[in-house]
Amino acid sequence: MIKRMSFLFAAIMLLLFNIQAQTVPDFTGSNVTKEEAQEALDYHNKVRGDVNVKGLEWSAELAKYAQEWADHLASQGCDMQHRPYDGEWSQKYGENIFWGMGADYKALDASESWYSEIKDYKHEPLNDSNWYNTGHYTQMVWYNTTQVGIAVAKCNDGGIIIVANYNPPGNYMGESAY
Repeated sequence: MIKRMSFLFAAIMLLLFNIQAQTVPDFTGSNVTKEEAQEALDYHNKVRGDVNVKGLEWSAELAKYAQEWADHLASQGCDMQHRPYDGEWSQKYGENIFWGMGADYKALDASESWYSEIKDYKHEPLNDSNWYNTGHYTQMVWYNTTQVGIAVAKCNDGGIIIVANYNPPGNYMGESAY
């Protein structure tokens, strides 16, 4: 009986550890409101908890970094491009990008879109043939990522671009997300 109670206590503690709520600060670092940021962070942490990966914390620094890129993309015609590997805009963090038109898309919408790639992820190491269809999802749940920041910018054509940055980055070829 004591052994069973100890196991139950350990299981509850593990569950709480995985879904422990993180709170977004009042200043998000980007154009994403605190409420929208909290929804997206909670969603990220729920899907991470589903695969027993520790939750993320919101980073205003990452959100600011994401906002700079989202604003840049919006000013350049809203082409959905990742930061380059070198030069002035070189990437330092993991990155997910979402573009949409015809609705007032929020960070949660982008997060749900990235998560939809779970259907293609077979929990195998990333390689040249599987990362393209699953890379947004795997970045969301990457096992050693601890922080996220998300930004939004409106395009001149009415579209919306949403950028998320993750630290430390994930999506390393030859490794599994969790």
